[in-house]
Amino acid sequence: MILNSFGKYKEKIFLSLVILLLTLSSSFAQGALSIGVAPTSKTLKLTPGEVYSDEIVYWNLAEQTGTYKVYISAFQQIENQPGTAIILTPEDDAKAPYSASKWVTVENDTISLVPNKNSKLKYSITVPQDVTEGEYYVEIFLISENEAQPGGTAAFTNLAAGTPILIQIGEDFIENAELLKFIADKKFYEKIDVFFLTRIKNIGDTHINPTGEIVVENIFKQEVARIPFNKNSQSLLRDTTGDFEDSWKQQSYLSPNNAIALGPLTATLVITYRTFQPGFAVLNAQTTFWVFPWKIILIILAIIILLITINA
Repeated sequence: MILNSFGKYKEKIFLSLVILLLTLSSSFAQGALSIGVAPTSKTLKLTPGEVYSDEIVYWNLAEQTGTYKVYISAFQQIENQPGTAIILTPEDDAKAPYSASKWVTVENDTISLVPNKNSKLKYSITVPQDVTEGEYYVEIFLISENEAQPGGTAAFTNLAAGTPILIQIGEDFIENAELLKFIADKKFYEKIDVFFLTRIKNIGDTHINPTGEIVVENIFKQEVARIPFNKNSQSLLRDTTGDFEDSWKQQSYLSPNNAIALGPLTATLVITYRTFQPGFAVLNAQTTFWVFPWKIILIILAIIILLITINA
């Protein structure tokens, strides 16, 4: 009797299930800077003895005129955070083997920024004649005269008040990286709100800018999502490790190409990082996870049982 009743109403039940799953929606909740700067970073290829000159443009986003001191120092990446920098102390800068701070001179050691007006700071880089090949770092940055002088390290994770400069001396650089981890932050999701964590170690002798994509497929090998990897183009300095986070958020359980994004899903990561012959150095990995709206399934099952009971 029950099986007969289920067969009688299975088309209506299936239609209700599809409509409910495809029309579900979820809402996702997603310091203003006082100084603008351009360029935000710079990479140069120079030769021993070469003199390079350029300028940095600053503009004041505050309502009052501010006076800033100009500082020059090497930097290093914050541990596991690509695209970030920590300004070195004078002591650490003096010991850093790849610091280019002594190569840089600036036109002025202070600069006044007037609201709604650009100010330019000219600088020159003089490469020593006896420099060895390698990649060297320096940042030209500002600190307000009203603030205390930096006694320790100062973190500039957005690099908004300075311009980091990478200087490459020579041609034979080794671009090499190792993929240490690729996982989803959870193994089970009720909603499509997935964070992918990727950990890469730069084992070459120059910075890299890994790019790629994450392709998500369902159990039927149908593509349900294609997520850009490192869409903010965060670089990874030499001898550092970086954690990259990429998200996949989707309101519907139906992908743009009409594939169901439910059940066990497989995410495949493909990364390239070389500027020369990038296709010969591909990093890839896979991870699996589930998307299963169990609360919705329970409601649907309750409706099915109720329909069967009523018509029994």
